Amino acid sequence: MRALITGIAGFAGSHLAELLLKRRFKVSGIDYPGSSLNNLSSCLDKVKLYQVDLNNFPLLKEAVSDCQPDLLFHLAAVSSVQDSWENRELTLRTNIIGTMNLMESCRHLTHLPRILLVSSSEVYGAVDEEKQPITEETPLQPRSPYAVSKAALELLGLQYLHSENYPIYLVRPFNHTGPRQLDSFVCSSFARQISEIDKGLREPVLRVGDLSVRRDFSDVRDMVRGYLMVVEKGKVGRVYNLCAGKAYSIQKVVDILLSLSSSKIKVLQDPSRLRVGEIPLSYGDHSRVRREVGWEPTITLNKTLKDTLNYWRGSVGNT
Repeated sequence: MRALITGIAGFAGSHLAELLLKRRFKVSGIDYPGSSLNNLSSCLDKVKLYQVDLNNFPLLKEAVSDCQPDLLFHLAAVSSVQDSWENRELTLRTNIIGTMNLMESCRHLTHLPRILLVSSSEVYGAVDEEKQPITEETPLQPRSPYAVSKAALELLGLQYLHSENYPIYLVRPFNHTGPRQLDSFVCSSFARQISEIDKGLREPVLRVGDLSVRRDFSDVRDMVRGYLMVVEKGKVGRVYNLCAGKAYSIQKVVDILLSLSSSKIKVLQDPSRLRVGEIPLSYGDHSRVRREVGWEPTITLNKTLKDTLNYWRGSVGNT
């Protein structure tokens, strides 16, 4: 079986590549030209890599045609909510038009691959606490250009399914973290700061935002296992939440990470880390994917954060 991953050198993409190789897939990947390949250090010699911009249709079509995938995992995107505010046009062009380019690149293949489109829980927007946990039936209320682009990605996929018989599978992952995540995301940011403090590279102060916010955190390795299981066992055109099904406060994340350090660290709220219009609570219901696909998370938050901290301990101060 041949698998193609867009965004293969990214956080989730690299973990998915490792999983597929363990399952004996022949793995190819597309990533943006000039992107760092550090995340693929464990398997770069085992994958076929195409460095192509999704907005470059001729080169994208050539790469997809050369690969002839049986499974296509579409992870590539402008993936930061904050970045989407600062680069609105790029976000919409890459996440919507880039997805259309990918769909069109599949049109003349020998056979259509099963295609997984990765959306986001951000499409739900702010949901009242009494209406949580969030199910797949919760109305979409996107609140950022990123969320809008992901809602559009879903509709685009359904258009190709219903009008042109593309085998489209859809997932809405909630927050996921783990080794290799950029430090612009909350758990990875804390882990990097603590690693630098432990090595004496910064003052013993952990700078944080609003610690009362509660989020649904899963491990990236559980998440990519869900991606594969949905394509193998899910229903075409069906949307699946992938989530832990419980809410953790950011304070809980801080407490766990601090317990893994021997340093005496002061926690300081940094005004620059506070977000206007922050959603106080967001957590999902994964009963549909558990019932229909058999997936549920298995890795504890403690293990995820410990592995993330160890990742940064092996990275900071070594360049």
